[in-house]
Amino acid sequence: MKRVLLAVILVAFCISCSRSPENKANKLIEKDLKKVLYVPESYDPVETKVDSAFTPFDDPVFVDKTMQLLDLATSIEEYDNNIKEAKSSMSLWDNMGSAFSRNEYQEAKDEYDENTQNRTEAISKAKKLGEELKKMMDKERMFIGYKVQHRYRADNNAGNTLFGEKIYLFDKNMNQIVASYNDEEYKTYQSVCKQIVGEN
Repeated sequence: MKRVLLAVILVAFCISCSRSPENKANKLIEKDLKKVLYVPESYDPVETKVDSAFTPFDDPVFVDKTMQLLDLATSIEEYDNNIKEAKSSMSLWDNMGSAFSRNEYQEAKDEYDENTQNRTEAISKAKKLGEELKKMMDKERMFIGYKVQHRYRADNNAGNTLFGEKIYLFDKNMNQIVASYNDEEYKTYQSVCKQIVGEN
């Protein structure tokens, strides 16, 4: 009888000591945030939402490749603008006859060639990334851990209390942080994902 009673007490003790997913997340998040906050002791958690994370969209590799693709798209747009400006300059200085104009034309031509090459390379990388993302999307969805949205208050270096928000990805046992994103970059990522899903 004593052994049964002892077992019941131990089980009850273990249950009472086990932390909820939110509590486990908060403990690790607090440790992570206090490394980067201007005034760590001012950290004050506001809200923590825990949700299951699945491939491909919660996979950090997929997130990283998507953001790389976005950077490439931005670069390609810049190359396009540079190419347009270089062509305009080439037209302006072509057949002017003077040494100065020939020099200006050559500079514009070099700019045109460089940006054209960079654009070609960026498009090639973007296509490769697009294919990799498609392969990841074609695979069966898998549970990979937990996605946690965390809001908090903390003081900045000027002494003002500000709200912050981060998104965290935890492993399946919620024992460690696998990845983290600030609110703005994650919103950008979600926006790109909506476009990807829309295109498919």
